[in-house]
Amino acid sequence: MKYFFSFLFLLHAMATLGQASFPKGFKLIKGDNLSGEDDRYSNGKDVFQMHFYFRSYDGDYKGNDEKYKQHITESIGYPVYKTTDGLLWGTGKTGEYYSYLVVDWSGEVFELFSKDNDADFSYYSKWLISSIREYHKKGKMFMFPRRFRLIS
Repeated sequence: MKYFFSFLFLLHAMATLGQASFPKGFKLIKGDNLSGEDDRYSNGKDVFQMHFYFRSYDGDYKGNDEKYKQHITESIGYPVYKTTDGLLWGTGKTGEYYSYLVVDWSGEVFELFSKDNDADFSYYSKWLISSIREYHKKGKMFMFPRRFRLIS
């Protein structure tokens, strides 16, 4: 039994090593999914979220290649570009929201969206991509904090 708890502790500790620290003022908005997959973080105006709906492509995923870039472009409805260091990014308007999307080296999809395309949106867009790169330099995986609930 003690090994089981040790395993759970290590699993939790490993997950927190890459969890992002959001800029001041961002709070968790809990989603309906008990695992926290649809959680969002917002300051009341700008919203960050991870997307897991691109997982259907995982079987063929071979890095941010041209095929994956095209898949993301078709899925979100605006152009996606590849940086020299291999990240995918794109920005556009979907419905009434402005969106900025970054796909990291392992295919994780991070989005910032807002009704306003203003200085804050620009600042948080830059924060997102530079934070992903900073975590990568430190050998950590950039992830939004996740909450897990045990169902009894």
